Amino acid sequence: MTPTPLSRIRLQVQPTVSHYREPLVKRLLASAEFTYDLVGRVKNSEASEADRIASASAGVLARVTPLRTRALGPLWWEAGQVSAVWRGGHAAYVLEGRIYTLSTWVAGALGKLRGRRVLLWGHGWKRPESGPKRLLRLAFYTLVDGLLVYGERAQELGTAYGVPRQKIHVIYNSLYSQQQLPAQPLDRAAAGDQPTLIYSSRLTVRHRLDVLADALSDWPADRPAPRVVIIGEGSERPRLERVFSEAGVEATFLGAVYDFEQLKDHYGQAQAALAIGGAGLNVIQALGFGVPVVAEAGNRDSSPEIEAVVEGHTGRYYDAADPESLRQVLISLLATPEEARRLGANGLELVRQRYTAEAHAAAFEAGLRHFLRS
Repeated sequence: MTPTPLSRIRLQVQPTVSHYREPLVKRLLASAEFTYDLVGRVKNSEASEADRIASASAGVLARVTPLRTRALGPLWWEAGQVSAVWRGGHAAYVLEGRIYTLSTWVAGALGKLRGRRVLLWGHGWKRPESGPKRLLRLAFYTLVDGLLVYGERAQELGTAYGVPRQKIHVIYNSLYSQQQLPAQPLDRAAAGDQPTLIYSSRLTVRHRLDVLADALSDWPADRPAPRVVIIGEGSERPRLERVFSEAGVEATFLGAVYDFEQLKDHYGQAQAALAIGGAGLNVIQALGFGVPVVAEAGNRDSSPEIEAVVEGHTGRYYDAADPESLRQVLISLLATPEEARRLGANGLELVRQRYTAEAHAAAFEAGLRHFLRS
């Protein structure tokens, strides 16, 4: 069937065309309702080499037109976005919702002028804002027709700040497809009496793993001390390896691991997963394998995926930057394996409902239908 302007969407893959966006992109490209012309940044080139995220496969990259981004400090200009909105020919234009991208401001204003439907895909609000930044963001959002945001907190804050609720549609986020997820929480591999904790994220200053080393360095002598499996690469890795070694904590640094079966094996050994410092999709990864998450409460750097950690239902929280609080939560959880299994099972069910590529794509297209009708 030949696509029509009424069903054709120009979509910027947010934030980059990375390995974890691949299941969603494939799902959208298979849509029976919309035809997508995809654009995007292939790599997060604003990050240092050690902190960059792996790109999607060559097959997916071939379906995406690369965006050239010019940067002057935090200010960006994405070539081609403004001219695309000016030319028309699409039912909607979905752009990255970054307030410091000047081309998006111009594209939004042109959309108003020429009657184009311009939407933003992004975090919206991750935390409360006040003063000039809140006013700047509100001015930015008045230029566009709708916001596709990752979490309910963004919708609550936006509504409190005066944005009409119907202008904000929650689409959540995803890592894996429904078919990839296990039917039930993974069986824990036998590892003697020593429990295993797992951490998976980029090793950057945003993720303060020092508190974990402190918490485990003073473990009660009458309880088996956990070992830690750390998955991820980043500029902080050499320093963190020294920190854990000096603290006398058994920690295995595996570097970046993207292979699904390898990740499944590692999570299959873990009694709990850790979200230290700012949390993100590492929460969805752990819960997707049925592993409960212990996360830092109230971290301002946490992304909306932290909403999936529900105290006493899918995981536990510890007090920010407090090794003693983290230690006590871990001791309690590891002492009650039945409770840990219950939390993991609840987490897997929540991911199946809300955070798979299928659920993500369905919520995305529900948002498109909503804004195209309004």
